Amino acid sequence: MSAKRKGIRREWELRKILLEKGYLVIRSSASRTGVDILAGNGKEVIAFQVQSSAYVPEEKLKALEKYAKAFKAKAVIAVKSKGKWIFVEVKNLKKTPKGWKIPIDN
Repeated sequence: MSAKRKGIRREWELRKILLEKGYLVIRSSASRTGVDILAGNGKEVIAFQVQSSAYVPEEKLKALEKYAKAFKAKAVIAVKSKGKWIFVEVKNLKKTPKGWKIPIDN
């Protein structure tokens, strides 16, 4: 399966989880916006960037923050590792030479 297809599958999987938890969900079909999923439940709005690796490139992070600010949303990176979803607010990422690191326990 291609990396693009794998990413789309994960976005749809996360969308389903959020819908089951009572969120209204919009999925961006072209992830050039910086936001893959925008979800809200009347109490909070969350802008998600779904990642397949533990590192987030600077440009993706900036785009996510831009949209989160515009929608007054929490900016969150979502990554699936070893079958489990990990959600990290942008403010909790660690800067490294490779980009921003999602803290994933190995």
